[in-house]
Amino acid sequence: MSDNRFIDAVLDTMRSLTFKAIDVKELKRGDHIFCVSKPGFYSHHGIYVGNDRVIHFMPAKKTNAGAPLRACKNCGYKRKDHLEVVRTCLDCFHKKGFLSGTRLYLYRYGFSRLECQIHRTHCTQMQSCPADQVVARAEEIYESGNQFGKYNFILNNCEYFATYCKRGTAISTQVDQGVEYVREMIQRNIHRYQQLQNGDFCSSSR
Repeated sequence: MSDNRFIDAVLDTMRSLTFKAIDVKELKRGDHIFCVSKPGFYSHHGIYVGNDRVIHFMPAKKTNAGAPLRACKNCGYKRKDHLEVVRTCLDCFHKKGFLSGTRLYLYRYGFSRLECQIHRTHCTQMQSCPADQVVARAEEIYESGNQFGKYNFILNNCEYFATYCKRGTAISTQVDQGVEYVREMIQRNIHRYQQLQNGDFCSSSR
């Protein structure tokens, strides 16, 4: 096994302690699925609509004038600079580009408060809408020519899109977790500054 494959296997094992991996054969229409970038910095989310197709929200790719756009042989998708809500095959969703080789995971709804505190990300206490309604909502946004707005990693990302389709309310646990991390860092630095102001130089190292 190559070093990269070994590292990927270790990361997948670690993620399995928190995330629920799902096999393609287990997917159901209306499932909110996601995959995680290899470094683990972010996750990409979408709604499985059946027949090997996923509707998901991603930043438009800016291409050079006259540059060819290669279409997927399976679903025909090619990344155009004016499309952001797209319908692709599962391979285009998680087996190509930066997310190549990563596993599929299921975003879970209807968790208890305790379970959400344990898992922290990629689960919610909110209940999902019925599968047909979830798929219809995703299809409507896609068919409308992208009424979900311009993609923004912080303010309007793929997780917002997927949770909106599932529940009608857009949330992003990865953004919330990032905000919480920044808040904790700020509070920690404020505490250290106050210690220095009070002349307590050694307390932080005890």
